[in-house]
Amino acid sequence: METEKKIRTQAKNALNGNWTAAAAGLFLIFALSLLLFLLYYFAVNIINIFNGNTYNGVYETSIVILICLLVLSGFALSPVLNGFFKICYNIANKKEADFSEAFYFFKRNKYFTTVQFNLIIAFKIILNFIVGLIPYFAVTLITGIFSLQLLNTVIANEMFFSVQAFLFALGATFAVIRSLRLFITNFLYIENDRIDFQEIFSISRKINKIHSKDLTLLFFTFLAWIASCFFVLPVIYVIPYFTTAFANSSKWLIQLYKEGKIE
Repeated sequence: METEKKIRTQAKNALNGNWTAAAAGLFLIFALSLLLFLLYYFAVNIINIFNGNTYNGVYETSIVILICLLVLSGFALSPVLNGFFKICYNIANKKEADFSEAFYFFKRNKYFTTVQFNLIIAFKIILNFIVGLIPYFAVTLITGIFSLQLLNTVIANEMFFSVQAFLFALGATFAVIRSLRLFITNFLYIENDRIDFQEIFSISRKINKIHSKDLTLLFFTFLAWIASCFFVLPVIYVIPYFTTAFANSSKWLIQLYKEGKIE
């Protein structure tokens, strides 16, 4: 825990005087997310008006098309997330924080590569959740098939929902912990966005093979901070702090790899 405390302290010190740029980068992400949500909300209302609030094939098809368009729009705007990571990575490296870095990956020679990179990251995160939730889906399916025999009492129902909730929480925790490894991958891409994806993921695997436990421990030291986000306002403080701490940890691990201490 001493190492994690040192990494958090370094991150906090590096953020002194740089909170504005980090918070502005995060606010930009929130603003774009809110914009997509509002577009969805207004589009659904327009579909309802033209469809007369009738749930038929046309309505369902329209909603599916709308969701697909919004997902594509989300990925089209996703380089702003890489820009936020870059702001935090620069802060961790004690470089001057600059809000304009939020648009760094929108440059012509970086944009499409970054979107492709984000698609791969998203696929890996989704895969982690699918694998983690296999027990949950299996129990739900089996219980559904044999529902008449297994759920014929109130106690049986309560036990089932308790087991279901436990398996879901366990699977989601597994997926989150596995996905933490992708922080290294993101910061490796920021460190050198000219190398190919295969090399980035290869280096990431080598680092995570030895140090994935360190990233997991760092995450657990932030649980109280993450819980504080339920009060909404601390999010502007916690997420830049959390991201800069992981950027700081990644900085040292990448340096160890460059020095040949991780093979």
